[in-house]
Amino acid sequence: MSEACFVCGRKANRQCPAGSTLEPDPGVVDESIQVLRPICSGCCGKGRRRTIDCPDSCTHMHAAAMSALLKLVDLSQDPDFELRHSEVLHNLRVGVSHIRRNRVPDLRDSEARQAFANVADTLRTRSSGLIYNFRSPDPRVQTLSDELVTVVTLHLRGGKGMVKVDAATLMQCLKYLERQAAAAEKEERGASYFLDLVVQSVASVFVTREPDGLVGKLTEDEEGNAVLDLGRFEATKTGEERTQSGFPASE
Repeated sequence: MSEACFVCGRKANRQCPAGSTLEPDPGVVDESIQVLRPICSGCCGKGRRRTIDCPDSCTHMHAAAMSALLKLVDLSQDPDFELRHSEVLHNLRVGVSHIRRNRVPDLRDSEARQAFANVADTLRTRSSGLIYNFRSPDPRVQTLSDELVTVVTLHLRGGKGMVKVDAATLMQCLKYLERQAAAAEKEERGASYFLDLVVQSVASVFVTREPDGLVGKLTEDEEGNAVLDLGRFEATKTGEERTQSGFPASE
């Protein structure tokens, strides 16, 4: 007798290693104690990092993370920009994922788009010598904006082991993410299609401090050509190493 999906009750065709759901607060999953639950492919895909707290060690999560990053690149139609600024974009997405998971779980693409625009405009005015912060009357948008400012500030200063980046480049990265969010809205695949992809593309190690992580990173092939490695899995051992590709969630 085949097992039934623990979500919908239909016939299961895979095993889910998630130890908790994302409703309302999963906490940190101890992956050393792994309990597999039967799940069907439909519920696996529908709930991935939305209602199911998928661990980075899940094989299906590996494939989904690679797919999510490729779909994000497709939204902007600019793979060269993704390659050149992969570290900064990753860190900004970590900030977005942190807010989506821990502060505003029902954040919408339109709100993320506005937050990217506000922080980019704040950088622009500061670069011209004016001290003015573009703030939103919507606390949800402002919550994300504040998190993005934290990431941007760390890159401007080269703090916490993160690469130092000039304001003009950071503005370009924010506008790039703004374009992706806008493109996702036009596709009309739901109010959070862009954000779902962002959360799936970022390893939970950077958001929950779990022991291992998936990092989409810039690398080289055998001939020395730069490629975007979407399937490179690494075990990060120290907080200092984590900040090379993402800042700790508590910052």
